[in-house]
Amino acid sequence: MATTITWYTTEPQEQVERLEAAWPEAPVENLDLLAMILDVAQTQVLAFAPAPPDGEDWEAAPPARLVYAQLQQTINLWNAGSASPTGDVGPEGFSFTPRPLDKTIRTIIRPIDGKPDVL
Repeated sequence: MATTITWYTTEPQEQVERLEAAWPEAPVENLDLLAMILDVAQTQVLAFAPAPPDGEDWEAAPPARLVYAQLQQTINLWNAGSASPTGDVGPEGFSFTPRPLDKTIRTIIRPIDGKPDVL
């Protein structure tokens, strides 16, 4: 039985549980803020994504790679908002500087096909 892939949301409660399963550190104590970050990430992913093939509606039925990119972008946005004044995140001397819609996420959204492009 095929599972329909949907965007991450905070409603209904089953969606919150789905999000927590994918991102255990999700800030579910503030669902309004989390919903906003998920929406921003989804908007950014759709804006960067190529046009869907004719007859497909990626807002209603997104490909798995776009939903995964939304999750990763949401995590990046959360980390960026949680960064110290120096821009670093991380315990015990380790640091990470979040870069929203970074190269990895862009590659998830627009996979590199290995074919040369001629302009």
